[in-house]
Amino acid sequence: MKVLIIYAHPEPKSFNSALKNKAFQILSGEGHDIQVSDLYAMKWKAVADKDDFTQLENEDFLKYQVEQKKGNLKEDILQEQKKVEWADLIIFQFPLWWFGIPAILKGWLDRVLTSGWAYSYPNIYDKGPFVQKKVLISTTTGGPEFLYSKQGLNGDLSQIFFPFLHSFYFCGFQVLEPEFFWSPTENKEKRKLYLKRWIKRLKQIDKEEVIPFSKMGEYTELTSLKKPDIDFMKRPKKTDEKKK
Repeated sequence: MKVLIIYAHPEPKSFNSALKNKAFQILSGEGHDIQVSDLYAMKWKAVADKDDFTQLENEDFLKYQVEQKKGNLKEDILQEQKKVEWADLIIFQFPLWWFGIPAILKGWLDRVLTSGWAYSYPNIYDKGPFVQKKVLISTTTGGPEFLYSKQGLNGDLSQIFFPFLHSFYFCGFQVLEPEFFWSPTENKEKRKLYLKRWIKRLKQIDKEEVIPFSKMGEYTELTSLKKPDIDFMKRPKKTDEKKK
């Protein structure tokens, strides 16, 4: 399997770096081919603007998606797109910042997953161009797990990350369940346990089931699910126990 690791953390001695390095070590040891895009080391340009193009179709008014479709992309974008085309699995390794992804990683998404290449209607979701590829996100939090539960103060982290995960499915990617490392700075023993868990998952990553997002054929022409008791991730709504 060909694996691309997109790494977004500014500190080489961070736990995120340790997770990235462990993924490289384990996956290459299992015989997989690995490439790494270290966005901070690459000094990745995080802002999407007219400088992303070698020439503009309309120099008076920038329509970013229209210009993307024309394909006059700068070399740094083209190189990342080649990596995506090469990969069977993409692992995104990053910290949770302000209940979301680091700006440099958002800039990678904005600039690399271009209109006409990563998506174009009606070739979206399970009909998208990357249906044979998988995505896994691995992230660390500053707070403990209970803060990110369904009843927690910060809200369910799986739901917080839905727009991020669903963005990949929009392009056709099959999405694996995210890996969360809760407050790894608390103590060294916790980090050791996390690394062991990470190693175990990485060794069987090619056998995992993906998140069962609903397919295009399961929606009406008005893009609402045909079955009201099923949500976008095909998880049946829980019935009221008292009514049973």
